[in-house]
Amino acid sequence: MKTIEYYLGLPYQLIVTPDDEGYGVAISELPGCFTHTEKWEEIPEMVREAMGLWIQVMMQEGKTIPEPAPDRIEHPI
Repeated sequence: MKTIEYYLGLPYQLIVTPDDEGYGVAISELPGCFTHTEKWEEIPEMVREAMGLWIQVMMQEGKTIPEPAPDRIEHPI
C-alpha cells in the first residue's frame, strides 16, 4: 500500500499564481488541492502540508490518488 510520504515524493506539477497578497499554488494532478502563502520561500512547506492533507482525506475515503505522468523530469518538493 502506498503511503502519504510516497505521494509527497512524486514530482507533481505546481501552478503558482502571484496575487496582491502573495502566491496561490495549485497542484495540477490533484483536483481541488491548493494553498496560498504570502512569501515565495514558504511555498514548499505550504504545498507539502496541503498535499498531505488532501492525500490523507482521499485515502480515508478510499479514492484513487492520481500520480504525475511518468515522463515528468522535475524534482519533487
